[in-house]
Amino acid sequence: MLRPLTAAALSLAFLCTGVQSVPAAEKPPAAAAEIKLAPHETAIYVGDMHCATCAKKISGKLFRVKGVMKVRTNVKQHVAIVTPQSKKVVDVKAAWKAVQSAGFEPVKLIGPEGTFVSEEKSKEPVKSAESAPAEQS
Repeated sequence: MLRPLTAAALSLAFLCTGVQSVPAAEKPPAAAAEIKLAPHETAIYVGDMHCATCAKKISGKLFRVKGVMKVRTNVKQHVAIVTPQSKKVVDVKAAWKAVQSAGFEPVKLIGPEGTFVSEEKSKEPVKSAESAPAEQS
Protein backbone atom coordinates (compact mmCIF):
# COMPACT_ATOMS: atom_id res chain seq x y z
CA MET A 1 0.00 0.00 0.00
CA LEU A 2 2.91 2.34 0.61
CA ARG A 3 4.32 1.93 -2.91
CA PRO A 4 1.29 3.43 -4.77
CA LEU A 5 1.31 6.43 -2.42
CA THR A 6 5.04 6.94 -2.91
CA ALA A 7 4.69 6.68 -6.68
CA ALA A 8 1.80 9.16 -6.63
CA ALA A 9 3.76 11.59 -4.46
CA LEU A 10 6.79 11.38 -6.73
CA SER A 11 4.62 11.92 -9.81
CA LEU A 12 3.00 14.94 -8.23
CA ALA A 13 6.37 16.38 -7.22
CA PHE A 14 7.69 15.89 -10.75
CA LEU A 15 4.67 17.67 -12.23
CA CYS A 16 4.94 20.58 -9.82
CA THR A 17 8.62 21.17 -10.56
CA GLY A 18 7.67 22.09 -14.12
CA VAL A 19 10.50 20.49 -16.06
CA GLN A 20 10.99 22.70 -19.11
CA SER A 21 13.20 22.37 -22.17
CA VAL A 22 13.52 26.14 -22.58
CA PRO A 23 14.48 28.37 -19.63
CA ALA A 24 11.46 30.32 -18.41
CA ALA A 25 13.12 33.71 -18.88
CA GLU A 26 13.56 32.99 -22.60
CA LYS A 27 9.97 31.94 -23.18
CA PRO A 28 7.86 34.57 -24.93
CA PRO A 29 4.60 35.38 -23.17
CA ALA A 30 2.05 32.88 -24.43
CA ALA A 31 -0.84 34.18 -26.50
CA ALA A 32 -0.42 37.83 -25.53
CA ALA A 33 -2.89 38.86 -28.23
CA GLU A 34 -5.70 36.81 -26.66
CA ILE A 35 -5.68 38.71 -23.37
CA LYS A 36 -8.24 41.48 -23.23
CA LEU A 37 -7.70 44.13 -20.62
CA ALA A 38 -10.03 46.81 -19.38
CA PRO A 39 -8.48 50.31 -19.69
CA HIS A 40 -7.45 50.34 -16.02
CA GLU A 41 -6.15 46.74 -15.73
CA THR A 42 -2.54 45.58 -15.69
CA ALA A 43 -1.27 42.24 -17.08
CA ILE A 44 1.93 40.80 -15.64
CA TYR A 45 3.51 37.93 -17.57
CA VAL A 46 5.42 35.49 -15.37
CA GLY A 47 7.53 33.00 -17.30
CA ASP A 48 7.70 30.32 -14.61
CA MET A 49 4.13 30.32 -13.31
CA HIS A 50 3.25 26.71 -14.12
CA CYS A 51 0.70 25.52 -11.56
CA ALA A 52 -2.15 26.69 -9.33
CA THR A 53 0.15 26.91 -6.31
CA CYS A 54 2.47 29.29 -8.19
CA ALA A 55 -0.53 31.40 -9.21
CA LYS A 56 -1.78 31.51 -5.62
CA LYS A 57 1.62 32.69 -4.31
CA ILE A 58 1.77 35.45 -6.92
CA SER A 59 -1.84 36.52 -6.30
CA GLY A 60 -1.25 36.70 -2.56
CA LYS A 61 1.69 39.06 -2.99
CA LEU A 62 -0.11 41.21 -5.58
CA PHE A 63 -3.13 41.61 -3.28
CA ARG A 64 -0.82 43.31 -0.78
CA VAL A 65 0.12 46.06 -3.26
CA LYS A 66 -1.55 49.36 -2.40
CA GLY A 67 -4.65 50.00 -4.52
CA VAL A 68 -5.19 46.43 -5.78
CA MET A 69 -8.81 45.31 -5.69
CA LYS A 70 -8.73 42.03 -7.65
CA VAL A 71 -6.15 39.60 -9.09
CA ARG A 72 -6.95 36.85 -11.55
CA THR A 73 -4.41 34.45 -13.01
CA ASN A 74 -4.17 32.27 -16.09
CA VAL A 75 -1.59 29.51 -15.66
CA LYS A 76 -1.75 28.41 -19.31
CA GLN A 77 -0.87 31.91 -20.50
CA HIS A 78 1.51 32.60 -17.58
CA VAL A 79 -0.23 35.87 -16.71
CA ALA A 80 -1.67 37.65 -13.68
CA ILE A 81 -4.22 40.38 -14.35
CA VAL A 82 -4.53 43.06 -11.69
CA THR A 83 -7.62 45.23 -11.30
CA PRO A 84 -7.05 48.37 -9.22
CA GLN A 85 -9.50 50.13 -6.95
CA SER A 86 -11.65 52.70 -8.73
CA LYS A 87 -9.82 55.86 -9.83
CA LYS A 88 -6.43 54.34 -8.93
CA VAL A 89 -3.56 52.94 -11.00
CA VAL A 90 -1.36 50.05 -9.88
CA ASP A 91 2.23 51.14 -9.32
CA VAL A 92 4.39 49.30 -11.88
CA LYS A 93 7.43 48.94 -9.62
CA ALA A 94 5.36 47.78 -6.65
CA ALA A 95 3.58 45.11 -8.72
CA TRP A 96 6.88 44.00 -10.28
CA LYS A 97 8.52 43.69 -6.85
CA ALA A 98 5.50 41.82 -5.48
CA VAL A 99 5.92 39.12 -8.13
CA GLN A 100 9.64 38.95 -7.37
CA SER A 101 8.96 38.68 -3.62
CA ALA A 102 6.78 35.63 -4.37
CA GLY A 103 9.90 34.00 -5.83
CA PHE A 104 9.15 34.50 -9.53
CA GLU A 105 10.56 36.67 -12.30
CA PRO A 106 8.15 38.88 -14.22
CA VAL A 107 8.85 38.87 -17.96
CA LYS A 108 6.56 41.67 -19.16
CA LEU A 109 4.00 44.08 -17.72
CA ILE A 110 1.29 45.74 -19.81
CA GLY A 111 -0.84 48.42 -18.23
CA PRO A 112 -2.26 51.93 -18.53
CA GLU A 113 1.24 53.40 -18.15
CA GLY A 114 2.62 51.35 -21.08
CA THR A 115 4.59 48.15 -21.60
CA PHE A 116 7.52 47.26 -19.36
CA VAL A 117 10.10 44.49 -19.71
CA SER A 118 12.82 43.20 -17.40
CA GLU A 119 16.23 44.83 -17.61
CA GLU A 120 18.78 42.03 -17.89
CA LYS A 121 21.21 43.09 -15.14
CA SER A 122 19.03 44.62 -12.44
CA LYS A 123 15.80 42.70 -13.21
CA GLU A 124 13.94 46.00 -12.74
CA PRO A 125 11.04 47.05 -15.02
CA VAL A 126 12.08 49.24 -17.95
CA LYS A 127 9.63 50.87 -20.32
CA SER A 128 9.70 49.11 -23.68
CA ALA A 129 10.79 51.13 -26.73
CA GLU A 130 7.67 50.19 -28.70
CA SER A 131 5.57 50.80 -25.60
CA ALA A 132 2.08 52.08 -26.18
CA PRO A 133 -0.81 52.27 -23.74
CA ALA A 134 -2.64 48.96 -23.31
CA GLU A 135 -5.15 47.93 -25.96
CA GLN A 136 -8.65 49.08 -25.13
CA SER A 137 -11.35 46.43 -25.56
